[in-house]
Amino acid sequence: MTVQNSSEQKAAVRRQIKDQRKKISPGEKEEWDKALCKNFFQLYEKTTEQKPWLLDSPVYLYLDICGEAGSSRILDELWRRKIRTAVPRVEGQELRFYEISRREHLISGYMKILEPDVSAGLSLAERPDSLVLVPGIAFDWKGFRLGYGGGFYDRFFNREPDHLRWGLSYLFQIFQSIPHQIWDQQMDGLITPTGSFIIKRPTEKSLE
Repeated sequence: MTVQNSSEQKAAVRRQIKDQRKKISPGEKEEWDKALCKNFFQLYEKTTEQKPWLLDSPVYLYLDICGEAGSSRILDELWRRKIRTAVPRVEGQELRFYEISRREHLISGYMKILEPDVSAGLSLAERPDSLVLVPGIAFDWKGFRLGYGGGFYDRFFNREPDHLRWGLSYLFQIFQSIPHQIWDQQMDGLITPTGSFIIKRPTEKSLE
């Protein structure tokens, strides 16, 4: 696959998924987001039994917009369980995660997405081995992710490669295979409204 063809295919998938997200009814989104929350915590509880150090780390997660797979219920439940959380802020070309403990810590930021208000004295999350919930336009069963094209999460994981990475996705966003290049970062798992799936990510990626 050439880079040009890959770019064209990525653009087509982005258009397709954005159109489908606009068609989600409020009732469907509420039902799917409840199931995502349930499936996230089932996998989180199993994973922390095997990786107990995650209990001492904040969960890094995005704040969903525009029909994305919903993270708000997960955030609220993490707080209810007294689990620390961190959300991203765009700083130049990089993502930095800051710990927050209530919604008053958020302000409108990059592309009008809610971001941590650093003027409130929030702490930078600096655990290199935390769990990160990752948004995406689309995912495939090998864990490859198609984002919005800014490369923020790819750069973040290139800078901090030891995080556990789970994609949060509705079923229509998952493809058998999506176009990718060598620099695209893979997920370790996918969480959907119907279940959670662990992906064995190779140490060194190959496009063969």
